[in-house]
Parts: sequence; structure tokens; C-alpha cells
Amino acid sequence: MTHAAPPHPLPRKANLGCGFDLREGFLNVDFQEFHHPDLVADVTDLSDLPSGHFEHIVAQDVLEHLERDLVPRALAEWSRLLASDGVLELRVPSLCHLLELLCRPDHRSADAAASILHLVYGTQAYSGDYHQSGFTIELLTSHLADVGLMVCRAAIRDEWLFEISARKTHALERDDDFIHYSYVTILGRPVDPAGLQYALHLLNTASVSRDGFVALLESSDEKRFINRYPRYLLPYRERLTDSVRATRLVNRVVPIARALRRVLVP
Repeated sequence: MTHAAPPHPLPRKANLGCGFDLREGFLNVDFQEFHHPDLVADVTDLSDLPSGHFEHIVAQDVLEHLERDLVPRALAEWSRLLASDGVLELRVPSLCHLLELLCRPDHRSADAAASILHLVYGTQAYSGDYHQSGFTIELLTSHLADVGLMVCRAAIRDEWLFEISARKTHALERDDDFIHYSYVTILGRPVDPAGLQYALHLLNTASVSRDGFVALLESSDEKRFINRYPRYLLPYRERLTDSVRATRLVNRVVPIARALRRVLVP
């Protein structure tokens, strides 16, 4: 049954912009009545709900449907609803990954391009089912930080979706949360499983402090590479690095060879 007011008792978990994904144990909220949510409401203005009440908020495939100017407002509202140390779980398209898919040789046909553009702009089957905002990891992380949320989990799903969890805190106590946050904010990508295990080993054995771990990422080959090249070229890092080294070697050798030639050839 659809309610015009929040149900009582109020669950401690909320599913915002739920669509047809109605979850048991959650307050399911959507602005479309035909989805039959628990509460019909605008997810950018949930003033009928109490501050600091929810321990877990899910908002999957929601932010991209909002006008860009409404994204900070929505995130501020969702942060208000979260209890201290509560977690906001987001899923949004990654513009960079979508553009990378578009540029792949196997996606250059009209049909393949159309299928990817469908992901960029939305299904467009009804009002509200249009994508109006796009995100990079840096933009999303910045929006979250502005409302007191720190990324504590990150993943890429199906090669084009960010799955991000952010905790309402000013300091991440768990080492795994801290590692996820560091990879996202320094390298601009989710940590891979092997990297996570290695980082946990470094931190748990006290061989590296958190500041030391941050310094390792800041001085890594990957960080230097992405400071110079587009991130999508990371899979070709070794080839590009070898090419740069070869070019530098040639640039050093050629002047020497020319000088020798002037000396040796009358």
C-alpha cells in the first residue's frame, strides 16, 4: 500500500528512488505512485523524515536522474537523515568508463554505440526516466565530502557503473575503509582485491603507518602515470613507458652520434 505519510514504526534503513526494487525492512521511497512505494515523496526534500534516524540508506540509479543543481541538495538531505557512522550506498554511471566503452573497437558499430548511449541518457520510457547528471569519481567524492561523507567502499560494476558506499564520519576507523578511501582519492579508482590484501598486511603488521601508506600511493608509478596520461591508458602503461624510454635514449644518442660523425668523417 502506498502511504502519503511515513509509516510507523519507521525502519532504520531507507531505499530512496526505489522504483520497482521494493526491499523488505527498508522504507521504500519514490515519487512515482505506480511503483507502490511505502512513501511517495521527492527524494531531494524529505523534511517529514527525522534527522539522524537511518543507519543505512540505499540510492541506486537515482542521482543521475536529477538536475545537476539538485545533486548537492539531494546528498545534503540524505546525509541529514543518516545517523552518525551511518552508510549511504550509491550506484551511478561513470562518464569516463562509458566514454571508454564507446571508443573501444568492438563498440564502434551503430548498434553498439546506441546501446551505450542508452546507458548514458537513460531509458526515457517515462517522465523521470531521463539521465540529467553525470559523474567522475573525483566529482562524486567531492560532492560526498561537502556533506560530511567519506567513501569507504568502491567498485566498478559491468564496466560502467560506480558502486560507492560513503560513511557519515570525519575519520575512518577501519583499515579497509581507509584503504578504499585512499585509492579513490589518490589514484581515482577502486582498490583491486590483491591491492586491498597487501595494503591490509602493511597496515596490520604496523610496518607502514596510514601516513606512510598515503605517501606510497602518492609516489607510485601509477600516480605518476595518471598525472601525465589519461587514466584509460593505464592498461598500456608498460608499452607507453617503454616508448618514452626509447625516445629519451634516441634523443640522447643522436647528438652524440652527430658529434662523432663530425669528428670522424672529413
